[in-house]
Amino acid sequence: MKLFVYKGFPTDFLAALTVLPLVDSEIASKKNVLLFDNKVRRALDRSLLNMEDDEEFWITYEEYALLKDRVELAVKDYGLEVVIYINNLYPEYYPIEFDLNEELLEDIRNNLDLETAAEQTIACKNFLSVYNSLESIDGELFASFYNYELEKGLKVTVSPYYPAAFSQDSIDVVDLHVHITNDIPLFLKELMRIKRTQPHCISYSITNGILSERNLSSLRAYCQYNGISICERPMLAEQSVVPEEELIKIAQNDIKIPNFESFRKLRFYKNPDINNDVIEISQAKIISDIIAQAENAYVEPHNYRDIFITASTGAGKSVMFQIPAIYLAKKHKKLTIIIEPVKALMQDQKEQLNARGFHRVEAFNSDLISQAEKEEVLKRVKDGETDLLYLSPETLLSYSMETLIGDREIGLIIVDEAHIVTTWGVGFRPDYWYLGGYINRLRNQIQTKWNKDKKVAHFPICAFTATAVNGGLDDSVSETIISLYMENPIKYIGYVKRDNIRFNISVREANKLANPVYEERKAINLIARINEWIASNTKTIAYFPYASYAGDALRGVKSFAGKTFNRDKVALYTGRNLEEVSTAVLAERKRKAFDEFRSGEKPVMLATKAFGMGVDINNIVNVYHYAVTGNLCDYVQEIGRVARKPGMIGYAITDYYYNDISFMQRLFGMSQIKQYQINLVLSGIYNTFKNKKENRSFLISPESFTYIFTGKNAHDNEDKQINKLKTCLLMLEKDLYDKYNFKVLVSRPQGIFTKAYVVIRKECEKHVLDSQYGKYFSFVAPGRVREKQSNSSETVSDTGDVFFLDLKAVWEDHYPNLSFPQFKYWYFNKNSNSKDKVEIMPSICDEFSVRQKVSVETKGELLLCDIRAKILEDFEYIADTLYATFKRTYFTLEEFAKAISPKYGATKARIISNSIFHLVDPESKCVKYRAYDDRATSQYTLSNGTFKEILNRSIIRSQLIKNLDGNLNTSLSKFMPLSPEGIDATALKLLSIFDYATYEVVGGEQPEIFIRLNDPEKIRRIVYGEIKYSNSYVTKAKQKHEREVKILRKFFTDPLNDEARWDYVERYFLGDDVLREVESVAEEKVDFSKFVDKEKSYHINNVDSWDKIAFLFDENIQSIIDEFAELGIPLPNYLSTTVKHDLLDGEIVMSWADKNVIVFSETISEKDAAICAKKGWHPFELFAMEPGKLKEAIG
Repeated sequence: MKLFVYKGFPTDFLAALTVLPLVDSEIASKKNVLLFDNKVRRALDRSLLNMEDDEEFWITYEEYALLKDRVELAVKDYGLEVVIYINNLYPEYYPIEFDLNEELLEDIRNNLDLETAAEQTIACKNFLSVYNSLESIDGELFASFYNYELEKGLKVTVSPYYPAAFSQDSIDVVDLHVHITNDIPLFLKELMRIKRTQPHCISYSITNGILSERNLSSLRAYCQYNGISICERPMLAEQSVVPEEELIKIAQNDIKIPNFESFRKLRFYKNPDINNDVIEISQAKIISDIIAQAENAYVEPHNYRDIFITASTGAGKSVMFQIPAIYLAKKHKKLTIIIEPVKALMQDQKEQLNARGFHRVEAFNSDLISQAEKEEVLKRVKDGETDLLYLSPETLLSYSMETLIGDREIGLIIVDEAHIVTTWGVGFRPDYWYLGGYINRLRNQIQTKWNKDKKVAHFPICAFTATAVNGGLDDSVSETIISLYMENPIKYIGYVKRDNIRFNISVREANKLANPVYEERKAINLIARINEWIASNTKTIAYFPYASYAGDALRGVKSFAGKTFNRDKVALYTGRNLEEVSTAVLAERKRKAFDEFRSGEKPVMLATKAFGMGVDINNIVNVYHYAVTGNLCDYVQEIGRVARKPGMIGYAITDYYYNDISFMQRLFGMSQIKQYQINLVLSGIYNTFKNKKENRSFLISPESFTYIFTGKNAHDNEDKQINKLKTCLLMLEKDLYDKYNFKVLVSRPQGIFTKAYVVIRKECEKHVLDSQYGKYFSFVAPGRVREKQSNSSETVSDTGDVFFLDLKAVWEDHYPNLSFPQFKYWYFNKNSNSKDKVEIMPSICDEFSVRQKVSVETKGELLLCDIRAKILEDFEYIADTLYATFKRTYFTLEEFAKAISPKYGATKARIISNSIFHLVDPESKCVKYRAYDDRATSQYTLSNGTFKEILNRSIIRSQLIKNLDGNLNTSLSKFMPLSPEGIDATALKLLSIFDYATYEVVGGEQPEIFIRLNDPEKIRRIVYGEIKYSNSYVTKAKQKHEREVKILRKFFTDPLNDEARWDYVERYFLGDDVLREVESVAEEKVDFSKFVDKEKSYHINNVDSWDKIAFLFDENIQSIIDEFAELGIPLPNYLSTTVKHDLLDGEIVMSWADKNVIVFSETISEKDAAICAKKGWHPFELFAMEPGKLKEAIG
């Protein structure tokens, strides 16, 4: 018997099928999920059960969604053959053929997009049980399925239905060009454009990516089906439409560029995807293209393209977006928003324009202007007195667009220094990574009756950067285009060579040095050079990896102690507040340092890369790198600050040591997301989903997840931990999208989602509720009345009842000119004495007290009353193990984890070791710490015998934990005052770390994060180990970093002249694999057992079955262990395996040392893979391997 499943086909296609349908009913009803009910399901079930061996039937994919589990059983038990045909004319989003009325459309939109799911109608439930998303493309609705066929283990045949056309080598004349990215809705727009214009011939260009290739397959099939010829060719810039004289007038009369006569000609690559041929293009041409695309966006049918521009430092990027902004404001009254990464840069650009007489520009950020000035700025924007508005991405995401610009229309969004979108976004500023999604929603809102007055914005994005790699393995151009959801962008890739920059690279030491020796030599080299620069009055920037190193150099401390230079001739500029002065004082110091350097009063600037971007000083001679911290892109960006004045020669100077790269590795390690952290975040999300009564849309409290990222200075780094959580969420969202071709998970950390709880004093309740703010309060629960405290005769009472306070509504109605984070800050800090303090609800603010809702739910069969004893027992074990194993010697966190892994398993032991020291002993009263910079490793020791007492105090002093005593329940929810010392917060994190409970804190200062699970079942299967899951973005980040290290080492150590170095840079920027020429060194095969550190590895003795060691593994690994046992794979020689000399970077979870077989816990790095290949070892990844191949390798 055979069942054909047709996915995404229209009713007229289905009506023409010759095979009979499984159930005889109207064709349209088979696709209309709104009609699906129990009667339809029972009819499908009966027909499936009644199929005979020789029968063939068909069903729609919509019907398959109802029958999926039953079909799987029939495949397994009765040998049913299932063939799923895909309508590959569309990219997994298909037109909706049945009507969705406005109320239903609004219901669906609310449940997909809003922070809390609305009450679902039956029709809405039906729709969301089959479709996971809804897109409006040019007025037509498209939806995507849950794509069950992509799940591993399903025994079905999947086949695209339509043949795909092959691209022709060349077509002389094309009617249309389309650009294909990883974004399916953007591709659908292109498909609708093709459908509208009905071209005979089209050309395409494509960004790298899995989904891009799938979209291209769909395009080829569509072209073949419709008789359209297709070829690949680079995008060509469009013809300019604005007279150059008009642009010159703006340059001369509006922004008054000094000595301006004509636009400069810049060098760009003619076809950067093909070769390095160079052409000259006028700034006027690019400006005109930007204007043309903006004007195309304003009129039907809104056929416009975004623009991506790389142009070397000093190419006049600011002019190329300021002139279009002024033109669009004058002609169309449009507002241009410029996204800048550094506040000082936006302020500097504003002041330069003001100094030249142009005042229709504003820089809006939190640090540089008072609240009164903020309100005045927003008024000028809304009143149409501003043409250019500079913002940071964080500011853009913290305000509603209406708050920022009122009813003004956006004409253009500029993303300056666009390479940061994918570099900083994946690291320490995740809001950059979320920027594209936010802008995309502005341009693609579904119109419903409830938001029909909300206009869909039509404007192009223009991205500028000095440095981005076009194509190849390190393709940051495509990454940025994808991340910003850019639509069919015109690309200008600028010439990267700077013929007036010379390289002065001295390789001082090619081998690793002990760190004290290294830092002493580096300091000697630098001070000698500083004295030369001062003596010759040569303007120089010296870049440092950390702000602290730059500060040490200026103060003459640590490795710089005793080394002299004229400090009156040296300025300091870093992003950190080294002396902990006020924001205003710090800003003034930076401004003074900048002015002293620009004027030449202080010719040497010690700086971090915070001083790099946008520095408009044209007579800098040298850029010196103490040590590089970024990749080759960052390096080229930084050296590009020199010799910007015509006729000058500049120098890029480095005293290179092998140890230099350790700074880059440490910075990566600080921001790196680990696979186990991804899995823990996913598990936490699923637990929250279960606790929220399985509502697919819900809010998570970031504090409940920060323990996953806890490290040194944990209490000072909560913002960094939350940023890591945001990065994890986006990595999950993107990776699951890549794997399943629909949004399995959606996250929206925009900062405006929050709940607040208060206790209103009983005698003030009427006054509060009758006030202008009364409508924002709603009763939640009675306050505590003489509540007995555990193990004490004391009682606690609240001063009144608990109310919910709608902070978001208060902000929108009364404080729209504050960003939501600022509003929230002043709400929670009403006792502040700051001169900039903003009173929040001043008439009633003293009549209520802030509360947090704390919810705790135990795991397994554990009761709340058992938790305290269990965790104290854990503390005793950990303290005894550390004292017994290490006594008073130093040890690493990895060694700590291995010592306790017999009790907790590898992952849990790692979480405990990474978190516990910094949580329970943040002041280092017992746990002492030392860092080895050359190894990027920290070591710890227990300096006295008080560690067990310190551990116990973290739980015993918590009032929340005390209240659990005697509680025979498995869950608890309480409204509690904010804990000023964080004692309860620490206790809650410890409960999560030891996996005794999940918790949620609602009503604190941190905004909650919106989560939507479109397919909770997939998440469940991953969390419970039924689907082996490894996040590809974690892998890519690590592999990319390792490549960047190799590329930089080769650049600095190869004996190249200036021309050869610039050739190397050019090849890198044009996507060539510059490492391709590195010859592999032949090496004899060596037994892995010789490299195992047997004292530090976990050797298996006297064990004869996998069952007896299963307890050592985490839950998500159990299914893999069971499979090993079923296949008869012999037990390994070692579990947690340490390799001598730190030869391998990856964590080895088990090894058959005598068979040269190694299993890594996470993705195998390029470096480790290369070492294993050279030595004849067989590496496997735990979550990605096929056990059969492992057995074969073991023999």
